[in-house]
Amino acid sequence: MFIPDMESGPLATENPLLKIMRPRSIAWLGASNNPAKMGTIQLHNLLQGGFDGKVYPIHPTEKSVMGLKAYPNAAALPEAPDIAFIVVPARVVVGIMEDLGRRGVKQAVIVTGGFKETGEEGASREAELISVAERYGMRFLGPNCIGVMHTRQAVNTTMFPICVLPGPVGLISQSGSYVTQVQMYLQRRGIHISQAISVGNEASIDVVDCLEYLAGEDDTRAIILYLETLRRPRRFFEVARQVSRVKPVAAVYVGGTRAGARSGGSHTGALAGNDRLYDALFRQAGVLRVFTLEDLYTAGYALACQPPLRGTRIGIISHSGGPVTSMADACERCGLEVPVFSKPLQEALRPLLPGTASAANPVDLTFGMGHSHMTNTLPRKILESGEVDGVLIHGIMGSSYREVFFKRFEETGGLSMEDIAREQEQGLTELAGIPKETGKPVICSSFMDRDQDDCTRLLQDRGVPVLDTPEQAVEVMACLGRSAALRKL
Repeated sequence: MFIPDMESGPLATENPLLKIMRPRSIAWLGASNNPAKMGTIQLHNLLQGGFDGKVYPIHPTEKSVMGLKAYPNAAALPEAPDIAFIVVPARVVVGIMEDLGRRGVKQAVIVTGGFKETGEEGASREAELISVAERYGMRFLGPNCIGVMHTRQAVNTTMFPICVLPGPVGLISQSGSYVTQVQMYLQRRGIHISQAISVGNEASIDVVDCLEYLAGEDDTRAIILYLETLRRPRRFFEVARQVSRVKPVAAVYVGGTRAGARSGGSHTGALAGNDRLYDALFRQAGVLRVFTLEDLYTAGYALACQPPLRGTRIGIISHSGGPVTSMADACERCGLEVPVFSKPLQEALRPLLPGTASAANPVDLTFGMGHSHMTNTLPRKILESGEVDGVLIHGIMGSSYREVFFKRFEETGGLSMEDIAREQEQGLTELAGIPKETGKPVICSSFMDRDQDDCTRLLQDRGVPVLDTPEQAVEVMACLGRSAALRKL
C-alpha cells in the first residue's frame, strides 16, 4: 500500500483513471462497419483482445457496428457507461461531450486531434471542451491521444494489438507512438508492460494524474515517462518525490532543445522548459533521467524486475575474453568498479573453472561445458561473498548452441537434447531467483535474441534483463545504481 508524505500533500484518492483503465462498459463514438476507419480499427483491437465488458457503439445511421447493436446518440444508451471513447471530427467533439455529460458519463478518452496543438482556433475549441467537461463533472484523457492499454484487464483502445506479455512496467507517454508502434520492439526485447497511457494534450487528465494512479497499482513496479513538457511542474515534483520512494521512476525529456521544443509545441501543444531546470527537478524528485527511448524501456524493465544497485562494485562472468573486457571497460566509463577478487574468493571459484580460466574478476571461463556454473554456482558464490554489489553475465546460450553442437552427439546416442534443455531451464530458474535471495541485481547480455535462443527468452520472462551487447548491459546496471542513489536507497 502506498503511504503518501503528508508534508507534501496526499496523493489523489478518486482518480478518474481507475475507471478508464478498468471499464466495465464503454460508449464508442467513431467506429463503423468501414474497416479503414481509425475508430473501427481501435474497436476491433479492443474486441479481439478479449474485452468482456459492454460496448455501446454510437452511430447516427448504422443499426449495428461490428456485430454490436448501435445507438443513435448518448440519450438512447441503456445506461451511463463507465467511459466514452471518442474518435470523431474535431468540430463535433464538444457537442458530443455535452450529450454524454447529460447522460451521466463521467470519464472519456478523446483520440480526436485538431485542438490547441493546431493553433488559435484549436485552442479555443479545447477551451470549450474543458468548459463542458467541468460543467458535468467529467474528466478525460486527450484530446489528441491514442488511448490506453491494460494488459491484465484485456483493455486496449489503441491502434495496435497488444504484442507484449503482461509485466511490471507502467508507461505514461505524451506520444501515442511510444505506446503503440513500440509494441513489436518491446516484444522482441522481452520487455513486459503492465499498463500504458497516452495523455495527448492533457486538457483534463495529465501526467501527474497518471503518476498518482500508477503509484497505487500493484501490477506496476516501475514507472517510465516520455515527456515533452510538464504542465504542473510543482505538483509533479511533489508527487514524483513521494512515488520514487516506493517505486522507481525513469523519464525521457525531449523539450530542452530548441528543435525539441518546437516539435513538441506542434505535437501536443507542449510548452517546453529549460533542459537544466528539468534535470534538477528530476534529480531532486528522485526520478532517473535517461536520454534515449531504448534506455527508457530497458532501464525501466530492469528497475521493475531487479533489486537496486546499492554500490559500485561489479562482478563479471562470461566464457569469452572479448565480452568480459568490453564489460570491464564500459563499467569504468560508467562509474562502476570491477574489483579484483580476494584470494579466498578466487580459491573458492577456481575448482569450478577450467585450468585456462581467470578467477580474478572478470571471470573468464574460456571453454567450459558446465552450464550450471554460469547460471547458478558462480554468480551465487560471487554475490554472497560480499565483495560485489551486482553481477553482469554475458553469453548464456541454450537452443541456439544445442542445435549446433549437441545435436551430433544425440544422433550417436551420446547426449539427450531434452535432458540438456531441462538442466539448462533449471539453472535459469535458479539464476532468476538469486537477485531476490541476495538483494543484488543480475543483468545479462547475449548476441542471441529471444526468438533465436530459449535461454534468452526464459531469462527475460523470469525478470532477468538480457541486452543485445555487453555495453548495453553495463549501461542498464549503471542506471540501477543511479536510480538507487537518487532515491537514497
